[in-house]
Amino acid sequence: MPQLALFDTPFGELQLSRRPHRERETLQAWDAADEYLLHHLASNEIAADSRFLIVNDSQGSLCTALASYNCTLWADSAIAQFSANENCTGNHRKAPEFIPATDIPQGAFDYILYKLPKSRSLLKYQLQHLAALVSLPERFIGAAMARHIDQNVVAAFADYIAPARPSLARKKSRLIQLQSAPQSTAIDDDIKTITLPEHDLTLHNRANVFSRDKLDRGSRLLLQGMDKLLHPQRVLDLACGNGLLGVYAARKWPDASVHFFDDSFLAIDSARKNVIANSIAADANIHFSADDCLSNYDGEAFDLILCNPPFHQDHHVGDHIAQTMFRDSVKHLAPTGRLCVVGNRHLGYHVVLKKLFGHCDIIESDSKFVVLLAYR
Repeated sequence: MPQLALFDTPFGELQLSRRPHRERETLQAWDAADEYLLHHLASNEIAADSRFLIVNDSQGSLCTALASYNCTLWADSAIAQFSANENCTGNHRKAPEFIPATDIPQGAFDYILYKLPKSRSLLKYQLQHLAALVSLPERFIGAAMARHIDQNVVAAFADYIAPARPSLARKKSRLIQLQSAPQSTAIDDDIKTITLPEHDLTLHNRANVFSRDKLDRGSRLLLQGMDKLLHPQRVLDLACGNGLLGVYAARKWPDASVHFFDDSFLAIDSARKNVIANSIAADANIHFSADDCLSNYDGEAFDLILCNPPFHQDHHVGDHIAQTMFRDSVKHLAPTGRLCVVGNRHLGYHVVLKKLFGHCDIIESDSKFVVLLAYR
């Protein structure tokens, strides 16, 4: 059972859980910016039939609090979708309509509530598309912890939607409100293309995709490690990002089935594009899933799981996502399967992997990263 915490809001008391679920959870499913936003809304008269577009509600706290209205959640996160549904259901409230970030919301909204994302590329992508949806500037309300609102964020609002002003701080959080109606502007293509001639690969990276400007050092080292692995039949690229590892695997082992999993819908879309761009056979056994780690997977076990795990969730830094991925990998590896993971040396992944699997070898390393192979 997920751990629940009480969130006392102007719209009722809520019991909320946070994903990924873990024992002795230390993080809440909401922050002070959520509280500020809800108290600000409660000071206004809101028509009962109001339509809300809620953007980047990472754990569903806003959607659950405002469930008596007509809510739509737009987010680049399967975790956000699952959390909103789970928390609304747990509080006997109506779950929001969900729109993945790969699709664009349509129609008229009475209020747009915008939780600022960590990714600046996602900020630009979302603001440009939201500009056409703003009915009244005072009905667009951004929110974030004060330390995450700097001059670059304020400039991004002015560049991509309309001039905006942060509010006074409340519990170290601020609201951001538009100072004028948005002007109609062209929407930029969010895809950034990079080439890796040493691997004969071209990668198309959408907004919010990890290392979208260049090949990251950890993945480069993991590609070297893959050349030492035995031929698998079923491969999983877990936390796939742009799909680099899975694409490399599909080229290296063309008869293997390859599965791409990520929390980000824009990452999964990037992986799809990169499978096509790098001439993976049209009849190849390729699969794509947006998921909270492997929480919804019930298919066949994998011979090889490749993973360059994230070390943060939104603005929260830590290894809790990686550890969830390691535990899920134990459940979904074949008896002779292998987990091949890269990480910073200081994170000490080898300790938890040896405890979970029994064996953990270093197969590649440099001054900063190690590539580990865990097996039973």
